[in-house]
Amino acid sequence: MDLVVFVIAVVMFYGMYKLLAKVSEIDTAPSDVAVVETELQSRSSLPEDSTLRRHFLSHLKSQVESELFPRPTCSTLKRHYDSLVLAEVEKRSFQ
Repeated sequence: MDLVVFVIAVVMFYGMYKLLAKVSEIDTAPSDVAVVETELQSRSSLPEDSTLRRHFLSHLKSQVESELFPRPTCSTLKRHYDSLVLAEVEKRSFQ
């Protein structure tokens, strides 16, 4: 009985060792996300200054809201409307 438990423990530890080796390979692989983020930042039309960026984004948000229907009064529809506006602002800010 002790031998069976020992063999099961060894197999489990070996499996965990292999899994951790794969995870470390994934962690050390070059990230495409970082490359895409730096590309988007370089192509972005957002100003670097925080005040200018805030004004730019509020102006862009008001443009998007002027093209859409009026803001709903229902709380659920408000959340959907806000997420629609936010998605459109993000899309336009990276053009």
